[in-house]
Amino acid sequence: MGVAELKALLSETLAKVKAGEEVMVTEHGRPIARLVPLTATSPAVATQELVHAGLVRAPERSLDETFWKLPRAKWQEPPRRYGEQAEEEEDLELLEAV
Repeated sequence: MGVAELKALLSETLAKVKAGEEVMVTEHGRPIARLVPLTATSPAVATQELVHAGLVRAPERSLDETFWKLPRAKWQEPPRRYGEQAEEEEDLELLEAV
């Protein structure tokens, strides 16, 4: 499944993964990621499985209250360059065709 298709069908794809299906994600025809269902029923157990498998690192310490009070980044629309409007319109057409 290509990245554009994954973006367009994210909810449906995640439902398939939850149901046990494995999804290979490609970019320009090359595999870049694999979405697989977690085997554990709880997030804590799933996290421990990933840590044990060496796929993620366990946190060194838990987050304290100061973390949650840090200022959050605000989304800023990037400046448009010449020709981007046409590219975005092509992307919209592609998404509609999927």
